[in-house]
Amino acid sequence: MTIENKNQFQTSIVSNSTIKSKTFFIFTGLLILFSILTIILTAIILSIIVKNFNSINTTNSSSSCNNTTNNNNNGSISFVNEIKSDDLMKHLNELQKIADKSNGTRAIGTQGFNDTIDYITNQLQQNTNFVIQHEYFNLRNSILKGIPKFQSVINNHIDDYIYLTDFTHIIFSPSANFDSFIQLVVIPNLGCQDIDWINVSNTDSIALVKRGDCGFAEKAQFAEKYRVKGFLIYNDGIAPDRFQVYQNVRGIMNGTIPGYFLSYNLGMKFVNAASNINTNISIIMNSDVYDAQGIANICADTPTGDKTKTIIVGSHSDGVLDGSGINDNGSGTIGNLVLALNLARLLRESSSNYIPYEYRVRFCWWGAEELGLIGSIYHVEQASLSHATIESGRLQDYLSYFNYDMIGSSNYNFGILDSIDGIYVPSGTPEHAIIGTDKIANLFQQWFNQQKLPWTQSGVGGGSDFVPFLTAGIAVGGVNTGANGIKSATERDVITVALGAGNGGLANVAYDSCYHQQCDRIQNINPFAYEISVKAAAYAIEYMGRLNDLEKWIYPKGRPTHIHLLNINKQYYICNGSMCM
Repeated sequence: MTIENKNQFQTSIVSNSTIKSKTFFIFTGLLILFSILTIILTAIILSIIVKNFNSINTTNSSSSCNNTTNNNNNGSISFVNEIKSDDLMKHLNELQKIADKSNGTRAIGTQGFNDTIDYITNQLQQNTNFVIQHEYFNLRNSILKGIPKFQSVINNHIDDYIYLTDFTHIIFSPSANFDSFIQLVVIPNLGCQDIDWINVSNTDSIALVKRGDCGFAEKAQFAEKYRVKGFLIYNDGIAPDRFQVYQNVRGIMNGTIPGYFLSYNLGMKFVNAASNINTNISIIMNSDVYDAQGIANICADTPTGDKTKTIIVGSHSDGVLDGSGINDNGSGTIGNLVLALNLARLLRESSSNYIPYEYRVRFCWWGAEELGLIGSIYHVEQASLSHATIESGRLQDYLSYFNYDMIGSSNYNFGILDSIDGIYVPSGTPEHAIIGTDKIANLFQQWFNQQKLPWTQSGVGGGSDFVPFLTAGIAVGGVNTGANGIKSATERDVITVALGAGNGGLANVAYDSCYHQQCDRIQNINPFAYEISVKAAAYAIEYMGRLNDLEKWIYPKGRPTHIHLLNINKQYYICNGSMCM
């Protein structure tokens, strides 16, 4: 009953007591009826409002994370929404503490690397019911003991040189134990052809060659071929960052000739001295190198899902000697760990009603990536062997591989791995793996588009642990936020339009200005970019985990019944980073 009707009824009251009495009861009854109807109507309206509000929230959540009914248990839970920046940064701070206790590094052969492995393992053991495996391998001539010595004698004048200022040890080159000075020979034309080495006539000489044109490892191979006593590579001075020495220069695995990398100024000193026919210059090298033993890969498997149909999520756990390695690759290490911890919690907690995936999900952390993808190569090699088991992992059981390496860069972009029309694909990669890789790339692109976030293409050319999987015929995917490449003004402007003024970063500046440097610390992380990258990773895992026939989705044209490991050119991988040449 409306208020207007109620007022009209009240104005009809007469003075007769009987009529008043009847009118009173009628009025009271109508008032009670009005109250009941009002309560019912209010409940109906509230029910409609709550239903619409929940519908709006569900729609917004679905739009925000692109979680369709098939991909998030009828809208109840989203793996994406479980990823929180605070959680990521909390764990990442622990890696910074680990590096600080290890002279600022988490490189293999250091306590920082060992403690990183322990931290990952302990978190998995304490907070998941995943099946955890450690895979160990050794690496020859990769750990330097003590401080190397380096001297020259020029016309009877002896000079001593400073380690890390004037020279560094080339990784994989063996110990040097010279008890006398050896003649120096300058190799012309950058030493990338046999003709450049014709002046090396015997093994009693040390070769000096300039950086450039071909890779460090190729120069080391020539030194091996011509059996010099030792070899020296000096920086070329063609850019401001190419005068100093580096700690991460790599030679060839199982090399037999010791090598040092020199600063540009020291190299030119030797070149000038050797060019004078009246000057005699000789060198002495002494260093103690030993093998890195028991380097660990870690893999942790969901206890549910078909083991013969496995989704792998990987990242490398080591850093370089030059810094804490918080973005490279503490960000990927912890992003991978947080994904594992949250998925384990969702699967374990009965209250979450989170439905397990049809497929096994394997989270892996690779050792010695910074030395040439060694850990991931080792795993792929082992998975290709005839005695590999379903539990340990067989290549034929792997449907896809996700890689996360540098996903929190301070001046970020969002790079999505794809083949870029085959331009940057390693030679010999099977076609079905390229097709599957681009399917996964499209999935990431779709998510970023729906979030109204800009993205760029990131070629699968050989810079991280996805390469051995790809070349073995397994489709790969992933996101990164950039290394030492330079952000263009166009990229900056696109991000600014999407995220607002002040959020586009800096044009003509590296995505990560602390790449492989001491400043790659916790302050080098962009928490926003970091969280977005891991959310994208969670979305891809959940989407693919919910598909009814993942293998057919990735490989619509099929893939070989028996996958055989392609010839992995370790030297190719070793020579595929910023310290390649």
